[in-house]
Amino acid sequence: MFDHRLILLATPRQIGVLDWRPTQMHWLGEFAASAAGLAAFRHVLLDHAQLPVLLVIDTVDEDYRSDILPHVQGQSRNELLARKLKQVFRNARFTGAWRQARETSGRRDDRYLLAALTDADWLTPWLSVLHRERIPLRGITPLALAYQHLLSRLRLQEPHMLLACRLNNRLRLSYYHNGLLRFSRLISSDTQTQLPGNAADEIAKTQLYLTGQRILPREARLHVLLLDPSGQLDSAQAPLNADPAFSTRLIDMPSLARALRIPESFLAATPEIAPLAAIAGEAVQLNLAPPELLQRHTEFRWRRGLHWAAGIVAAIGLTLTATYWLHARDLRDQALKIAGETQRADTRYAAIVRNFPALATRPDQLGQTLALARQLGRAPLDVNALFLPLGQALAAHPDVVLESLTLQPMADGMTDITLAARLADFDGNYRAAMSRIDSLVAWLGASPGIAAVERLTSPVDTAPTATLTGKTTGDAKPEDTRFSLSLQVRT
Repeated sequence: MFDHRLILLATPRQIGVLDWRPTQMHWLGEFAASAAGLAAFRHVLLDHAQLPVLLVIDTVDEDYRSDILPHVQGQSRNELLARKLKQVFRNARFTGAWRQARETSGRRDDRYLLAALTDADWLTPWLSVLHRERIPLRGITPLALAYQHLLSRLRLQEPHMLLACRLNNRLRLSYYHNGLLRFSRLISSDTQTQLPGNAADEIAKTQLYLTGQRILPREARLHVLLLDPSGQLDSAQAPLNADPAFSTRLIDMPSLARALRIPESFLAATPEIAPLAAIAGEAVQLNLAPPELLQRHTEFRWRRGLHWAAGIVAAIGLTLTATYWLHARDLRDQALKIAGETQRADTRYAAIVRNFPALATRPDQLGQTLALARQLGRAPLDVNALFLPLGQALAAHPDVVLESLTLQPMADGMTDITLAARLADFDGNYRAAMSRIDSLVAWLGASPGIAAVERLTSPVDTAPTATLTGKTTGDAKPEDTRFSLSLQVRT
């Protein structure tokens, strides 16, 4: 779709339209340079309004110059070529330069082919139709360049070739050096070129002109290719081959059709499509169109680039969507498979449980029984070893009144004893009360069988961060001296 385009072959008398794409082509007809022809041409363009157009020119009003210019690039090259074209062709509107090669010695300058249409008034009506209908013009190129691509399709390797082509009762002679266009001329129809001898004379004159202009080396042998679907140039082969300066070859229609990959019958019916089909898919190397005529084609390329980008983004999005959708389906299938396996496992487990023998007791009762068995299996508590150190300490401190006692078995044969006590009498002297409590703690810490003593609470909080509170007046009560200790006793 993106390679679909129209190829126009314009002459001062008419214009032909080829609808081309890589796999097929259609000849849409020829339209005379008249009001009716312009109207019919406009209708064809409207039917193909979205296609780019390449305009191939076949006219006697063309000029070619070869020149060697300094090797520059970028904007400098554009300015250099603009000055050179204006210097050579004066005020010609349709001019172009083609950088063909670079010299291999010296400054390694660039070799250019400069071309121009010296009289293009006959082309204005056709360009006006393209402009009014906003057709994207890809470029304007001479027919001789189209024939260059035709010779490339034929795979001809001779260094000096002169193509003599008879089309629309006119003879065009184009010279190619190493496959690149160097010169071309069209002999108008009022000359009797239909005579074989006259065609051979024109070829000989062209050879003399090329030699005189030093375009063709004097010692070079010119290889002449005769292309004429009507066969009128076939008789010119014998007189040319009689001259040692020439070697002549006929290009037959079957070979040309095979090279272009188009049906021979189609080529025989419309022989003018041969050069158009050859240049259709190629880059425009010699473009004679001024920049203002190419603006719509630039916009067309931007739109096509955006379409490409949008298509690529859409394709990536569809690919990712399809990938995630397939992944989601795979995960769902896996989840369904796991759920089915779980259901089958639960069914098998339920069937196995139903076959279990009846139990006399419940499982929780068995757990309680095991815990009780472990507790009964432990060594009996040695009460004497547990309370003897505590009793001795309380006997040594008769002013301490025991209020409560809590036992908690621990690992490694240890028992934690938490006791709560108070002093029997208290006169309000907290310093003396704390000394009596400290004496009890020291006694317990030194008693054999007690691993550690920790004071949990006391009448006075002696922590460094504690805030001092209390009253210095009032009645003192023994309940104000309550304290608690934690003892770890070996049993």
